[in-house]
Amino acid sequence: MYDNLLKMKRLSNVALLLILLVAGLSCRQAQDIKAFTEAKYSLRSVKDIKLNGIDVEERIQQRRGFSNEERDSLLTAVTSNSLELGATLALHVTLQEQSEEKRNLTITRLKWLLEVEGEDALTGTIEETMVLQEGLNSLPISTPVGLPSHENLPKYTGLSRLITLLGQRTDIREHVTLKIKPTIKTPVGNIESPAFITVSKPSSLVAFFKQ
Repeated sequence: MYDNLLKMKRLSNVALLLILLVAGLSCRQAQDIKAFTEAKYSLRSVKDIKLNGIDVEERIQQRRGFSNEERDSLLTAVTSNSLELGATLALHVTLQEQSEEKRNLTITRLKWLLEVEGEDALTGTIEETMVLQEGLNSLPISTPVGLPSHENLPKYTGLSRLITLLGQRTDIREHVTLKIKPTIKTPVGNIESPAFITVSKPSSLVAFFKQ
């Protein structure tokens, strides 16, 4: 009888320890999630850019833009949801609260949205697992590029404004806004951010579009 009570006590202690460990991990991860949700995000550069096989990086170096035929082809690809973008993003993360412990956040999915003068222009989803850390993150990505929709109908206003700006060969930084909505890995499953997070103005793509 005494042995059984002793075994039960030991099992209870082990169970309590496991609960405390899990609770501690969940609490720490909750703090990390909060920290990254409130963080400031800055897109420092975009490299190795390819649009449906077209090497944009090469075009930048050669100081030549898209031909009319290529523009028509890319526009058709966007409207038919068959445009693919590949690139390496240099995303800088600045946490609002400093911590002695190294913080990171695992993202299993990342929705993105490009706005032009307040209108949704382009959108897509990166179906890749990424680990964000404080500071500069190098993120190779591949994503389809499509049109946003409203009530299952595509919206063209933002894309039209983007095409107009690109045709004017002006600095588009003041007109565009990049937003992201991450799905975060947690002990209880993947949780999507309830709202988009604004990323500071992109800069590397502008040089290409100003050619």
